[in-house]
Amino acid sequence: MAKKEKERNVITKDMVPEGFSISMALVDAIPVLFFAINIIVLGIKAGFSWLIMLGGLLCFLGGAIKVLWKIIVAAKQKNIWWMFVQMRYTMLLGFLLIILGCIIDRHDLAAAFSGIGAGSIVFFVLWFLGMCLMGVFAAKLDNADPKANWIEQGTNGISQICLLIALLLL
Repeated sequence: MAKKEKERNVITKDMVPEGFSISMALVDAIPVLFFAINIIVLGIKAGFSWLIMLGGLLCFLGGAIKVLWKIIVAAKQKNIWWMFVQMRYTMLLGFLLIILGCIIDRHDLAAAFSGIGAGSIVFFVLWFLGMCLMGVFAAKLDNADPKANWIEQGTNGISQICLLIALLLL
């Protein structure tokens, strides 16, 4: 008889996750801030594509609202549902706009990336692997588990730092 796989505990509208702390929320803010910096650096290198910048702003706002949600959960033991679920929509729309901006402004991006060196490539690969891990975590980890949140945000933070280094090395 095979072992029964542990069921994931998914956050619902009526649930207040236990064990979330202010420090967890503040650590969650680190990758959000680095993402904003990365979008600005990418925007500068790509000639300030308005689609990339708008998409980045939406992603930043989605992440910032999620950080605020975690602070409220930790401090007030209250789940403000729209603050939790909004990220699904703001991030999706934001990333779609970023991708569209990269396609439309591909010539500016190609010029920005024309001098890419081995150092940049290594950090881009590390960032990409970190983002792949984030996808696995989203599918497999319990989003109501504080330990899983620490793992996700640590991975996200390191990945965003790798992206910043890669962009700065261009």
